Amino acid sequence: MIRFWTSSILFSFLVSCSGSGVTVTKSETVEYLSRAFTKSKKWFRSTDGETISEDGPPPPSPFQPSGRQVIQKRSDDKLVNRMSRNDYNRAIKRLESSISELEKKQGKNNMEIGETYFTLGSMHQIQGNSKQAKVAFQQALSIFSSWLGSEHPRVWKLKTRISNLN
Repeated sequence: MIRFWTSSILFSFLVSCSGSGVTVTKSETVEYLSRAFTKSKKWFRSTDGETISEDGPPPPSPFQPSGRQVIQKRSDDKLVNRMSRNDYNRAIKRLESSISELEKKQGKNNMEIGETYFTLGSMHQIQGNSKQAKVAFQQALSIFSSWLGSEHPRVWKLKTRISNLN
């Protein structure tokens, strides 16, 4: 099998060099391929149980973080990047102001407006404003029901979410 691959690589190499004016002898090509195969063998570990005297690939760069450092950074980012109450209030005001613009452009019962109401309801729910969340979710529910139908799974999930708010 190796002879087949070696000869096919040799043939393709010789064919590619045939019109370029480069003279390559068979012994030079076989030597080149032998060195290339030995190098690749050093880089990859054997999967068939053959032991290789050389170690595997070089160790990771000192600039590459370890697995523990990556996990620690992710947990630190979650703590640092949390939204504050003021951030939520600003986002809610922006979303509420965007609804009138969306209604002018796309009509009152557009799916994008329903998504906006759903996002508003979620933000109010995160802040603990159940009454405002319920109002926003009900507006989203009326739009979703008209677009998706009353039997759609998303409509059912939203109905369940509204009933759990109290």
